[in-house]
Amino acid sequence: MRVAVLAVVLLDVALLAFAEVAWLTLEVGSTPAPVSILVAAVTTPLAVRVVDRCFPGSRLVFAPLVTWFLVVVVFGFWGPAGTGTFPADWRALVLIAAGLFPGVWVASRPVRPAPSVGAASS
Repeated sequence: MRVAVLAVVLLDVALLAFAEVAWLTLEVGSTPAPVSILVAAVTTPLAVRVVDRCFPGSRLVFAPLVTWFLVVVVFGFWGPAGTGTFPADWRALVLIAAGLFPGVWVASRPVRPAPSVGAASS
């Protein structure tokens, strides 16, 4: 069951990374509205935490980050038309930082054991 959870998390991370790159160029009028940066900052640490709960103390905790980074880089720099979808400004760098740094921070923290069901309160 844990391997199935890992596969679903990695698929989810890959789809989120693709969507985040696609929506990175969103603008309201002529002002950039990089909502996908906020999505990356929230979802990558959550994915890392899920894998960390399934495989505590394992290096598999970095699998969502590696998957997310590879998808962002591939679809950001290369696309069907030859050029990528990254805008030529600060948003691409901030997206990568917002996806990786919170995830690495969560991966470096120790896992707290999940509360057991039916445990007596102290």
